[in-house]
Amino acid sequence: MLVNREERLRAELQRLDLLLCRQILRLRATYELSLDEFRGLYVSDEQVDVLINNAAAAGTSPSISDLTAKAAALRRTLAASDADSPFACLTAEFELSDFERDVLLLALAPEADLKYETLYAYLNNDVTRKYPTVDLALRVFSDDSAERQGHRRHLLPDASLFRHGLLQHLTDAADHPHLLANGFSLSPSATHFLLGLPHTNARLAHLSTQHSPAVRWQELPLAEQMRERLAQILNFFAPGAMRGVTPVFIFEGRYGAGREASAAAVCGELGLDLIRFRLDAGHTPPEQTAKLLTELALQQRLKPAGAYLEPCEALFDREGNLLPESAVVAHQLAALRPPVFLACEPGARWHELLQGRRSLAFRFDEPDFDERRRLWVWYAAREGAAVEDAAAEALATHFVLTPGQIRDAVAAVVDARSLRGERPVTLHAAELFEAARAQSHQNIGQLAVKINTPFTWDDLVLPRATLRQVREVTAAIRFRHVVYTEWGFARRVAAGKGLKVLFSGASGTGKTMTAGVIAGGLGLDLYKIDLSCVVSKYIGETEKNLDRIFGSAQASNAILFFDEADALFGKRSEVKDAHDRYANIEVAYLLQKMEEHEGAVILASNLSKNIDNAFSRRMHYVVEFPLPDEHYRERLWRGMFPAEAPVGADVDFPYLAKQFPLAGGDIRNVALGAAFLAARDGQAITMRQLVRALARQMMKQGRSPSPIDFKQYYSLIGQGE
Repeated sequence: MLVNREERLRAELQRLDLLLCRQILRLRATYELSLDEFRGLYVSDEQVDVLINNAAAAGTSPSISDLTAKAAALRRTLAASDADSPFACLTAEFELSDFERDVLLLALAPEADLKYETLYAYLNNDVTRKYPTVDLALRVFSDDSAERQGHRRHLLPDASLFRHGLLQHLTDAADHPHLLANGFSLSPSATHFLLGLPHTNARLAHLSTQHSPAVRWQELPLAEQMRERLAQILNFFAPGAMRGVTPVFIFEGRYGAGREASAAAVCGELGLDLIRFRLDAGHTPPEQTAKLLTELALQQRLKPAGAYLEPCEALFDREGNLLPESAVVAHQLAALRPPVFLACEPGARWHELLQGRRSLAFRFDEPDFDERRRLWVWYAAREGAAVEDAAAEALATHFVLTPGQIRDAVAAVVDARSLRGERPVTLHAAELFEAARAQSHQNIGQLAVKINTPFTWDDLVLPRATLRQVREVTAAIRFRHVVYTEWGFARRVAAGKGLKVLFSGASGTGKTMTAGVIAGGLGLDLYKIDLSCVVSKYIGETEKNLDRIFGSAQASNAILFFDEADALFGKRSEVKDAHDRYANIEVAYLLQKMEEHEGAVILASNLSKNIDNAFSRRMHYVVEFPLPDEHYRERLWRGMFPAEAPVGADVDFPYLAKQFPLAGGDIRNVALGAAFLAARDGQAITMRQLVRALARQMMKQGRSPSPIDFKQYYSLIGQGE
């Protein structure tokens, strides 16, 4: 009775030795092996006799019939005590024939004893071929030519042993065009399984991670309704469920939405491990990925486990079209054992990948306001810290983050505290806001410019009516969750719940500065859209760029700022040719994206009358930025010079404000120009530098300085030149 794995393997190898010895005797009987000392280059008959006789014949001289009888008797003994051996499990799982099982033993033998390399080289008549070949397997395990011909189909390139990945080709068909000369080896996964080693595969190590799920249903950071729907996946694996119809489960969502944790929870309920497989690691070509998926399927069958594949986007090009070579990957998915989870970002065109395959999609949406607020507090508590209610509410309001992003943000703050040697007792709003901004995706930076403004509310110099409207805009962004969530207005809004604002006014009246102050006050990033990167002369490209912008802005939790918006949001015109038609399509598409966008968008225009009426009607707020009057101009002049700047006593701010009706942007340019002139002259900023800078600003605008404009200061224009 064979009681353990080692004894069974020794018995299997003993049977192999008998069969190899039989083949040696056959060859010698027909003089296919000579008694030459240099037969097989340097593998001698005496050396082979020692290797074989030690195990096969115990020093005797058996006949071919004796060896055949001993091998058959040993097979019967193995079969009688083989019910739970690795070979028996492999045979049952892949429905192997006796010949296929023997071929696996032939490939396994060198992993147990290197003497088989010498024996294989001897029998292959080539000392360099120390591995099993198709010809060797047919000769060792076939009794006659008819049986050999029947066994040959099991060693074809597309036969079951190779298709399932149990065997791997060692030689290139170009080097050995004849099938009989092809060498093969046992796959690492099968080798480890048969030898009782950990199920590791070096080729998969950089692409996959296998772990035993420790996630419980109630720990999933998901809404109760979503947990209940995920639990229904178990019905496909319940006793009596239909077999062979288990679909691929599509998990759509952003990073940290709980997709992998949910897959782990499903596998945990089924008593399975979960293998996470990267489709994009190392930019692996799809053809190679398909081969690796074959090894993954084998690993699943050797030790049952679920498969979690991500990201689906790796199989598509930048435009979202399925790569032609990805078809082999899609085909290989059918070989994976259920459950199979395919993770992708929202909007991925996974339907094209799985055409003709059963699939079920689960969308992992971002948590709502109440759930986000709870998660900030919960993850902080897991780190042994606390978050004030006001801070948690502000974070939940301004940042639509996934549970994983919230977890990472809290961990980043705790780690920063630990680095400074501080205990994370209470996490403050400022540090959490910074961590939340860091967690927001910044892909939008490729299509827009981040505006870092140093200004605060105290720096804004605006008429009271304008300032009141600006504060209303800020409050609307801050309290969106109250209106839409707590007061139920979300049920009354069919399209996006974002906020659309139009800032209208002449250049330099403070539109960009105000947008920066709003974003800074809310703790959000502000991105100014670069129209040169958006508008394209190629048909359809502008729409694609707009789609990327709004998609990235949604993930970035940023405020979008369209400066010179009339260039992109202009009125649609009468269609006279194809150019007019496509221009109108661009405007219509932009209108659609504005409707769908959930975040805040600020449009700034010098010519608001040029904005298409369809956009104007959809603006929640239209804020007019008038040119400042004399009172506000004086405030702008005085506030333009920092406390550190040396300002001369002769600077006449009331005169400058009264005499020159400039916008805030022009005043800024004049103040900077005067400061540079004063720094060059090595003195304080006086009226002389200011007058000269004013004159240059007027000339930039196409006006000539005159005594009427500058009055008593006109003589200062030419001084110092």
